[in-house]
Amino acid sequence: MLKETLHVGIVQTSLDHEAAWKNSTGWEDTVRMSYLEEKRAKKEIRHYLASLHALEKKPDIILLPELSVPLGYENKLKRSAEAMESIIIAGLDYKIEDEDMPAVSNEAIVIVPKKIRGKKIARRTEIRRVGKTYAAPEERNKLDDLGVNFKSHPTVWLFESPDFGTFGVAVCYDFMDLDRIVLYRNKIQTLFVLAYNKDITSFDHIAQSISRTVFCNVIICNCGYYGGSLAVSPYRDSYKRTVYQHSGAKLTTAQIVVLPLQELQEHQTGAHSNNFKNLPPGFPLGHDLKIKNKAIEGIK
Repeated sequence: MLKETLHVGIVQTSLDHEAAWKNSTGWEDTVRMSYLEEKRAKKEIRHYLASLHALEKKPDIILLPELSVPLGYENKLKRSAEAMESIIIAGLDYKIEDEDMPAVSNEAIVIVPKKIRGKKIARRTEIRRVGKTYAAPEERNKLDDLGVNFKSHPTVWLFESPDFGTFGVAVCYDFMDLDRIVLYRNKIQTLFVLAYNKDITSFDHIAQSISRTVFCNVIICNCGYYGGSLAVSPYRDSYKRTVYQHSGAKLTTAQIVVLPLQELQEHQTGAHSNNFKNLPPGFPLGHDLKIKNKAIEGIK
């Protein structure tokens, strides 16, 4: 049975892209996080995970932004997930692909520990990787300047849990992919977005829209260099819909937010609740719409 609420830890690290990915003598060094920024990133991650671990009520799921975790730090994240008995979803630094030409991919890692809140759910800790499908224009331009190809991963992952419901994970620019959003419709209770995004206002508007049309919780964990982490839910009362918002650039923070889960899932399946907005048209099952074309001629 689903939990009544979902507790999500949002960790906003402050990785500076201008210092982290500097022009170097070779493309491989340029697409890797610099030594000093890597040290600072690890220090911030350790600090905030330790802070969350010290809380009496630990989060069910912990988020870290796109590109925030240095490669090679995955095992420590795995141990943290096991110690806290929390799922960790984190954005990894660029992965260099083994191809004939220079190529990188941008991935998130989903770590599901074998025990959650004292309950054993698997024989061992499971790790899944969620690849980014579309590079952002500025990201692609920088890679093109280096002569580096971006390897896309055109897969939409849905993670199902008897306790935490079904959730999706999107990496930054994929959040704007309409085809992906349609696939989430009527399938998830929560969408997690890991971002390193400058245009935070646009993402805020998209989050509000998707929360109403896909009818789910939407959480954006953005890098603190730009700020703008956000959590929204399709509550009826407008003052409740923005569950969390952190504004301000070059700031680090960690916060636990509490999101509706069981009642939201029941509302999605037709058990009407006055706590939420009305379901959007065609939800859960709509008409089989057909496209008709009509040429208009003779208009002057």
